[in-house]
Amino acid sequence: MKTVALVVNHVLIASFGVASGGFKLAGGQADLDVFAHLGMGRVAVAAFGAAQLVAALATVWKRSRVAAAWSLAACNALATAGLFAAGVQPFAVISLVFIAMAVGVTRRT
Repeated sequence: MKTVALVVNHVLIASFGVASGGFKLAGGQADLDVFAHLGMGRVAVAAFGAAQLVAALATVWKRSRVAAAWSLAACNALATAGLFAAGVQPFAVISLVFIAMAVGVTRRT
């Protein structure tokens, strides 16, 4: 059962990372507004989105999974900080779960 939960967690957080990173890379206005509170412009948000997207995809391979999961956790932590800075506390608190989920991927062997 533990293995199933870890696999489901992995699929969910990797999917979230791809979607969220892709949205940033595409210049999604909602994320541009949030990250503006951290002093990030359009190019910085796009670069951050690319890093998040690559980290999410890299969790697929066992060889890069742990480093990629920690990178994804760091991306989620920065995004959570942006949400707190933007005053979106309800979603910022929920986003703490995404950090934990990314760290959970490191437990999958």
